[in-house]
Amino acid sequence: MAAPADDIAHLLRRTEFVVKPARQTELQGLPTIAACVDNVLAIEANGAPGLPTYLQTLDEADSWGQYVYAYNWWVDNMLARPRALQEKMTLFWHGHFVSSLWDGVGRLDHMMEQNQLFRDYAVGDFLQLTQKMAIQPAMLLYLSGANNVKGAPNENFGRELMELFTLGVGNYTQDDVAAAARAWTGHNYSDFTNTYVFRPTKHDNDPKTFFGTTKNWDGPDIINEILRDNTGKRLIAAKYIARKLWEFFAYPAPAPSIVDDLAAVFVANNLNIRELLRALFNRAEFYTVAAKQGLVRTPTEYSLALMSRIGLTCDQLGLSWRSDAMGQQLFSPPNVAGWKSNAYWLNTSSLSARASLARDLTWHLRDNGGFDEVYDKPVSDAVDYVAAFFGLSLSAVTRDALIAAHQAERATVAWDNWWAPTNLLTMMMATPEMNMA
Repeated sequence: MAAPADDIAHLLRRTEFVVKPARQTELQGLPTIAACVDNVLAIEANGAPGLPTYLQTLDEADSWGQYVYAYNWWVDNMLARPRALQEKMTLFWHGHFVSSLWDGVGRLDHMMEQNQLFRDYAVGDFLQLTQKMAIQPAMLLYLSGANNVKGAPNENFGRELMELFTLGVGNYTQDDVAAAARAWTGHNYSDFTNTYVFRPTKHDNDPKTFFGTTKNWDGPDIINEILRDNTGKRLIAAKYIARKLWEFFAYPAPAPSIVDDLAAVFVANNLNIRELLRALFNRAEFYTVAAKQGLVRTPTEYSLALMSRIGLTCDQLGLSWRSDAMGQQLFSPPNVAGWKSNAYWLNTSSLSARASLARDLTWHLRDNGGFDEVYDKPVSDAVDYVAAFFGLSLSAVTRDALIAAHQAERATVAWDNWWAPTNLLTMMMATPEMNMA
């Protein structure tokens, strides 16, 4: 028996940004939700997507134009990929292993190299991804590894490696941070080649005590100790990532039993992200009402939902310049902790920016008589018609409120059939359902 249609739609919204009708039909032809999950995880269907040549080197003559090009390229591909989970996970890693173009990196080519690293390891080996991330140019510049040298160790990366990237607060000491910083000395950035470079003379070869073990620790040894060799820390890291992924895909504050179960799968599969996600998407809790109503769309997800329904590109929406006002500017997270969720997006300024985008899109939809037919329908049918256009299943409260507002507008401007459909479109894009992931 095929999985329920609403479960499939939920899986697609959370893993592929939007529910494309063709993808819904494809998955409804599969026998179980497990088979649907396998299909979503099969990112090999994307081939081996790489960066356009233009984004592989820095355009010093037009850095802003290159940034806009990169923004448009990435967002458009979030919709275009046959298995968009690869881009969804690229976005997750971008908000986890944070670097910021406008705060320390300064080179789009480094940010795009990092973007491609996240894409390549989207559902791969977490240990390998963490090792490669540690010496990636954007990270070296952002967290000061570029100038971390013997005699003047910089603790930025060593601290965030444990606090934000792998273990979480309370699972290391300041002495561990100091030891990690010394271990990473000499793993620097060359201003001549604009690449990672190891400088042996800048590396601290003296003994260091990390997690109670004293030896000549090197930088990569630190990551191996956390994620491979120290079974206690490895389990803590597994729980940390399992919880963070559950909160990214399902809802905040999962029960400890969910985290424990997922972490056990993660450890049993040598920290393979695909297997962790497979377990996550197959859990019954992922298909509960709490999960289906558990997340607010991020500005990027909100924009993608509108793009998908209206048929516009990222460039046509102007997201490269609109996104900052909505609270999520890609390539420039707010700080090393990345973006938060839900209430983080619900403030006056960011919601006002969403409303501004919705209003501008309303003018586009009303061009050349678009949606004029709405006025000829009964009020309730008009609301249902516009909701169906945006793929929304409205709650009774939302539907009744829209019916009342639309009826009142028709009564107020009975002599003019233009404003009522226009405002209904804008209101629909502002509903809780449109803003729910």
